[in-house]
Amino acid sequence: MRERRRDYELMFIISPLRASEEEVSTQIDRLSQSIANLGGEVTDFNHSTPWGRRKFAYSIRAYSEGEASRRIFNEGYYILCHFKLPTNKITEFERPIKLADSILRYMLTLVDTRGERVGGTTRDMDVDDLDEEGDNEPE
Repeated sequence: MRERRRDYELMFIISPLRASEEEVSTQIDRLSQSIANLGGEVTDFNHSTPWGRRKFAYSIRAYSEGEASRRIFNEGYYILCHFKLPTNKITEFERPIKLADSILRYMLTLVDTRGERVGGTTRDMDVDDLDEEGDNEPE
């Protein structure tokens, strides 16, 4: 039986303690290799503006490597990745991300073939969605 491949978007935040250029590129290489080993294909990695090192809207308490208590983080290094992967390999792909000490948070989103994120996270508006005046206010 043929495996169904879907488009995914992964946004993850690397701890500022591990956000040097070489450590970021190492993390990107690890994820790329993990996707390739599972039969997937990386479409794009983006950590340039507006991503990269940014302040959080609120602080995050997370365990840092080797520390017994949680540390408060106020900034992190954002990376956005687009890739294709068989649907039955997603849980296998997520496991090392959950266990990685350098990744503070991540969000994996299924992208519809029309370019929309499934689940209503964001959506590109169609011209048909606009009312006669050109705005999208409810009547």
